[in-house]
Amino acid sequence: MYDHHLAHIAALEAKFGTDSLEVATALHTLAMLICQSGKAAIAIPYFERSIRIGEALRGPASLLPQLDEWINHKNSGGFKLLEPLFLKRLDVKAAALGDISPGVAEECDFIASRYAAGNEPSKAVPFLERSLAIRTEIHGAESAEAAAPLEALVAVCLDADEQELADRYCGRCLDVHEHSHGGESQETAKVLVKLGVAYVAGSNQKPSSVKAQRRQKAKVMFDAALTINEKLFEPDSLQIQKPLEAMARAYLDCRDFREAVPPLERLLGISERAYGNNAAALLWILVALAEAYAHDGSYKAEPMLERCFAVLRTFLDAKRPTLTSRIEDLSGSKDALYSHKFGLLEMLVATSESIRFNTKKRWGWG
Repeated sequence: MYDHHLAHIAALEAKFGTDSLEVATALHTLAMLICQSGKAAIAIPYFERSIRIGEALRGPASLLPQLDEWINHKNSGGFKLLEPLFLKRLDVKAAALGDISPGVAEECDFIASRYAAGNEPSKAVPFLERSLAIRTEIHGAESAEAAAPLEALVAVCLDADEQELADRYCGRCLDVHEHSHGGESQETAKVLVKLGVAYVAGSNQKPSSVKAQRRQKAKVMFDAALTINEKLFEPDSLQIQKPLEAMARAYLDCRDFREAVPPLERLLGISERAYGNNAAALLWILVALAEAYAHDGSYKAEPMLERCFAVLRTFLDAKRPTLTSRIEDLSGSKDALYSHKFGLLEMLVATSESIRFNTKKRWGWG
């Protein structure tokens, strides 16, 4: 399919030399054509040869537009395929901008995020540490700019089973926020919640002792965040609801229903006062509580499930129901459905089955 392009490149090599700018341009063109056809893996070697020639002739800084074009192309392939090019772009930026530059720190953060998303947290750690070192050199160890890589380091170190390192970075992250904003500030409360969520997520599928230790640390941070916000804001304010929501979501994602119940029950009380007892905005909380009660074999499960179906009818009967996904998106009307996840019906069915199973078990049926 691309034989005529290869023949053209061979002719350019004969005329201008194998490492000429003309050959580099033709190789780049061929790589882009192959990429557009959805065969990025085949195109990569041509692209890599093109940038090697370009770097030798024009210097590393000249490669950035080509690397950006390739990496950002919709058919360029996933991160694993492009990993060498991401690392090359980092090297090019370091050569062009200097090792201690915001651009290099941002590139390190981006590469780390891709490793973390690809379930390779150990590979993410050195890039975040490099970003932290750069930001510390430029802005200072207790600057707000140093907080972001510290927060990310906590999560990846937990995922990489580097408990001691995670605890150390967690302490540093809190110190930075307390120095920048004060220990009793809303900003410090926010980071306490984020770090708590990271410890809950990082406890999932871990040995019991590790899970208990991390969730206890998370609980301490959640409680500290709520204590701060309770001093600063009204009991039913959005600033109280948001950390409760984050706590509940973190525990629900790990299917730790017992720990999810207290923030859910408190959220339910706030939402009832804000929207009324039958508002569809309550539905996700009711469904999550029904599921949690059913999982725990509680007698509260069945009446909560019945209430879920009653509220669901309120939502389905609304003329213009609104689906939202976060507390801050709620309109406050009875037509708003606040959904933790979009599979609420599936959750209701699963909860109903759990209740039926618990009932049979309780009465010795089947």
